[in-house]
Amino acid sequence: MTEELESKVRALMKLLDDDDPQVSAAVEREIINSGEKIVRLLEKEKTNLEPNIKKKIESFISRIYLDKLQRDYDSLLDFVSHRDFSLERALFLIAKPLYPEVDFNAIESQLNELANELRKRIAAVEDPYEIVHLVNEFFLNEMGFAGNAKDYYNPDNSILHRVLETRRGIPISLGVIYLLVGRRLNLPVFGVGAPAHFLVKFVLEGKEIFVDVFNGGRVMSRKDAEEFISDMGFSFEPRFLKDSSDIEMLARTCRNMARAFAAADEQPRANVLMELSIELERLVAL
Repeated sequence: MTEELESKVRALMKLLDDDDPQVSAAVEREIINSGEKIVRLLEKEKTNLEPNIKKKIESFISRIYLDKLQRDYDSLLDFVSHRDFSLERALFLIAKPLYPEVDFNAIESQLNELANELRKRIAAVEDPYEIVHLVNEFFLNEMGFAGNAKDYYNPDNSILHRVLETRRGIPISLGVIYLLVGRRLNLPVFGVGAPAHFLVKFVLEGKEIFVDVFNGGRVMSRKDAEEFISDMGFSFEPRFLKDSSDIEMLARTCRNMARAFAAADEQPRANVLMELSIELERLVAL
C-alpha cells in the first residue's frame, strides 16, 4: 500500500506545474482529499523540487492540517452540545489537534495530584477565609503558577496541559486550573468572566471573595472587584461579575487562542478557533 501511495504521490508531483489549470486544480483536490496519510510522503518528495512547486506542497500540507483541525473542532462542538460534557476533557480536545501526543489521563492525574496535595493543606482548617489564603499560597507560592506577562500572546498560555507543565498562563487558563482543582475538593469556587480579565470567585458565608490568580492571587471584596473593572476603563455592570458556565469558559479560551495565533501570524488557525468560539457562544444562548 505504501509503495502504491508513493507512486501516486510522485505522479501527482509531475502534474503540479501543468499548464492546464483544470489539471493543476484536479491534482490539488486529489492531494488535499488524500488527507494526513499523504503528508509524510509530501514532506519527503518536496525536498528536491523547484522552489515554486515546493511552496505549493507546503501550502497543501497546511491545508490538510487545517482541514483536520476543522473536523476535530466540529467533533468538539458535537461533544459540547450534549450539555453533559467535562470542561477538562473539552480543553483536552482543543489541545489534541495541536499536540497529538497529549494524554488526557496524564492531565487528569496532574489535576488529581494537585487536589490531593491541596487537601492536606486545608483538611483541618475551618475558617473559610483562611482556606482562601491557603489555596493561594499553595497555587502561587508552593506550585509556582504565575501570569505569563512577558509572553502573554503565546498560544501555549491557553492550552491546559502546557500551563500545567510550565506553570505559566493567562487569567483564564490559570483560573480554570484553580477551578478544576477546587471542584475536586468541593470548594465553593466559580469562574467569573469579567471583561478583559478572568477572575475566580469564592462564595463564603454568603459573601463573594474574588481572586485575581494572574496578578499574584490578589484577593478582593465585591466592591474591590467592581472598582478593579472600572479602573480597566469599563462602566461597571452587575453581569460582569456573574458566574461563567463551562461553555462560556471554553468559548473564552478559544477566543484567546484565536488572538494568540493571529498575533503569531497564523491567521488560518486563528480563524478556525474564532469560528469555534462563536459556535460555542451560540450554544450558551440556546
